[in-house]
Amino acid sequence: YINIDDYEGGFDDATIDGIISSIESDYENWTSNFALLVVDNSDPISVNNLAKCLKRMRHEFAAPLAKTVFRSDKRDILDKVTTPCTIIQTTNDIVVPGSVADYMHKKIKGKSTVEIVNTNGHFPQLTAHLEFLAVLAGVLGFEI
Repeated sequence: YINIDDYEGGFDDATIDGIISSIESDYENWTSNFALLVVDNSDPISVNNLAKCLKRMRHEFAAPLAKTVFRSDKRDILDKVTTPCTIIQTTNDIVVPGSVADYMHKKIKGKSTVEIVNTNGHFPQLTAHLEFLAVLAGVLGFEI
């Protein structure tokens, strides 16, 4: 997630520190704001569902989990991945920009493809589930 050298992960250290600080200082407010940022806000039901889901997480686990997620960097293993991969990316994801999908596609050693789901946000399975299912069906060879 962190921008480093030629890698645009979407966040700088200060932004990640701010996210973690918000989680630690006002978890309830953070859940609502984060859901608005990462889910296509033209789908208020999905925004609300994610916010409720986040609120069910025990707040004392949220900051360590966020630190693990946002500070983990496994780019160095991409060139060891030989299993065919499909990278599913939305057209406008504030959490994982399209540059991440492009980077992964270039670095994965095995065959990889990038499938774009035409929706905003980080959760196409919530906001564009039919298009998301169509991508999965194509990858898995199913007909829907």
